[in-house]
Amino acid sequence: MPRLSPRPAYGSLCAFPEEVRDAAKRSKARRTPPTTENARLAHNVGVRRSRGSLAPRILDPILGLVERIDRRLRRIHPIGDDSVLGLERHRHGGAPVTLGDGTVVRVGALAPIIHFDNRRLQQLASSGWPTDAWRVARSDLRSLAAAHAALPPEERPMAYHGTTLLAALTRRAGFEVRERRRTPWVRLQDWYLRSLLARWAPDGRVRLTHGHGPLQTTEAWLSAGELLRRYGASSPPPE
Repeated sequence: MPRLSPRPAYGSLCAFPEEVRDAAKRSKARRTPPTTENARLAHNVGVRRSRGSLAPRILDPILGLVERIDRRLRRIHPIGDDSVLGLERHRHGGAPVTLGDGTVVRVGALAPIIHFDNRRLQQLASSGWPTDAWRVARSDLRSLAAAHAALPPEERPMAYHGTTLLAALTRRAGFEVRERRRTPWVRLQDWYLRSLLARWAPDGRVRLTHGHGPLQTTEAWLSAGELLRRYGASSPPPE
């Protein structure tokens, strides 16, 4: 009669107890509810998706190149020293725009476009509310008001305007914010400016988790009269 060996036979379930235990641990780990950190990351991803699509990170260098070429072709010049705002000479080419103070911007009227300098904003911004950038932007608008008032009356623009994702910020600065019709071109601008925001914001793509709903561009208008009232020499002190 053959003797029974006390060692289990090769290939049996108890042959490698440490492997069985490891497999059980891995299975348990897969069933473990997500940690708070994982839940936060999943939430952020969901919020970013709800705000709109972005260019993949691999395209960041190309976005930077496109932005530099675009600014050069538009001949955007800074409003002041170390400014965060730049100005592009422009004449209105669309339908007449009637602003809240009664200003009517007609076809052919001088209506320069205001642009953010993203590189300068990144230098000034810090985690949390970018108070330094806000202070410099208001200083730029005071410089713009002074330059506007110094022009001969026939050379003064009717209004200033821009396209922005930061509707709340521009509204706080005194601009009238208006929705845009979501044409394919406007949707492409939405995507481009969202991608630039994610590229330049100090906290990167997490910046897009601030706020709710689709992050879309709006038009922002500031009449010459409102510019002088808010930022001219006789305007009240800044908030």
